[in-house]
Amino acid sequence: MLKIRQQTPTQLILRHRPIALWVMGSFFTIVGVVIIILFSKASSFTCERVPPNQGRCELIYSHFLMSKSIIISINDLKGTEVVTTRARQMDNFFILKPYYRVILITPTQRIPLTPYGTSSREEQEALAAKINAFLKKTPETSLLIKRDNRWFIYILGSILIVVGLLAELSKIITVTFDKMVGSLKIERQGLLGTEVIEHPLEEISEVKLNTSSYFNSKTILYQVVLELKTDENLLLTANGSMGRARKQQIVDEITNFLTH
Repeated sequence: MLKIRQQTPTQLILRHRPIALWVMGSFFTIVGVVIIILFSKASSFTCERVPPNQGRCELIYSHFLMSKSIIISINDLKGTEVVTTRARQMDNFFILKPYYRVILITPTQRIPLTPYGTSSREEQEALAAKINAFLKKTPETSLLIKRDNRWFIYILGSILIVVGLLAELSKIITVTFDKMVGSLKIERQGLLGTEVIEHPLEEISEVKLNTSSYFNSKTILYQVVLELKTDENLLLTANGSMGRARKQQIVDEITNFLTH
């Protein structure tokens, strides 16, 4: 929000510190990193049969930068089962929706085929049937099943990180009206450097409040704008924000300073 930092008969200084954007940017960046670390998962299940009915299966879980391998003898793998679990969804947190996973059954263990379930029971039953068919001494000597959701998680996490970093790069804006030298100076200072724009005060023809609406006109944002005699509009902040009364006060203060 633009705030008056200094006001004298000959000088008016306004400053905008985008603290809300910095906080939001940090939040999005952290969430993006956490999503990539916690939810980027994959699994690979391979079986190799050696006649008459020997061999082994290997199940590999891949989780971000780590992986885990489980070796199972084909003779110990007795079959599969599709189990149902329930989890909350982001679109409706208060409703538990069913998820399905294939479980590998051995005499001593019940091992999930994948580190995550899916909402399609038919898909999981097809995987279970494929494994069971291989175990029934079919002519096939090898089996490979891969499941990988990392590409989607990487894209989602990367989008959040980029959005967050862009918000964190929002600049501090200092606007100085100086009657002693007859100039307007706008400084935009950020991590990548400082940009300075200067205009003579006499070029300013009007100070006004621009409005823009979002979400079917239910949200209205306001932005202080300097209109120059060249018909150019100078936006004092990069983005609009809510709070008409405060923005109108800034417009009135600048107008009063320039006309007295």
